[in-house]
Order: sequence, then structure tokens, then C-alpha cells
Amino acid sequence: MECHYKDGLRFSCTGCRYCCGVEPGYVFLTEEDVLRLSGHFTISVEAFIETYCRKVPVGGISYISLLEKENNDCIFLESFGCGVYESRPLQCRTYPFWATIVETGESWAAEAASCPGIGKGRLYSREEIEELVRLRQGKEPWVVTD
Repeated sequence: MECHYKDGLRFSCTGCRYCCGVEPGYVFLTEEDVLRLSGHFTISVEAFIETYCRKVPVGGISYISLLEKENNDCIFLESFGCGVYESRPLQCRTYPFWATIVETGESWAAEAASCPGIGKGRLYSREEIEELVRLRQGKEPWVVTD
């Protein structure tokens, strides 16, 4: 089967912020994300988790995810955009180039239904796309004990 993005894919964030809120969801954090974000706030890992995160039970374990505001926006979404942009989680850094989204032309088109930046702007090469997908491989969400 031929790779649907062999000639690359276009994406440019339009600032719509749909991926940062609107609908409920999870921003699962890796250990590196937690360390980077706690450093951003110059607080301990424990204080960061207690203040900005929630535990999400998944099959007998719990993962760490960012809190959401009552309107489902990310806890860090501000009127000007992401309040932790330089320290944002890997999940956010690599969107929309996630394996589940770029897997097929159909999955890419389906994501475009909620993301106006897909199909517009900068052309990402196949190599760039595959590197962004690889960045998340093996980076499991941080498991915590209750």
C-alpha cells in the first residue's frame, strides 16, 4: 500500500484553539513533560501534579493528564493562546502528526473536519512527518500509583 503522504502534508495552526479545548479530552503527560512543566513554574513535580493535573484510571493503573477548565479548555489556554507554549507537552508539540491521524488519508481528512489548519500552510515532508510520529513512540504517559 502506498503511503498517502509520500509527497508530504500541509499544516499550519490557525489559532482556532479547537485542539486545546471545546470538547472534553485528555492531554496525557510523559515524565519528561511533567519535569519540563514543573521547571517552567519552578515548583516541585508533586506540586505541579497536585495543581495542574488529574489522574486518569486506565485498566488498573492511572495516567497523568492536564486539568481542564469547566468549558473543557486546557488549564493552560489563555486569551492570547497557550500559556506554556515553550514548555508544552509532547502531545501538543506533535499535533496533528500523530500515528492515528496520519495513518490513512481518511483519518487525515477526518481530523481536518475539526482542524482548519490541516491541508493549509507549510508543507511537511514525509521525513518530517515520520520524525514527529517517532517522537511519540515509546513515550508512554506517566503512570502513577493511587
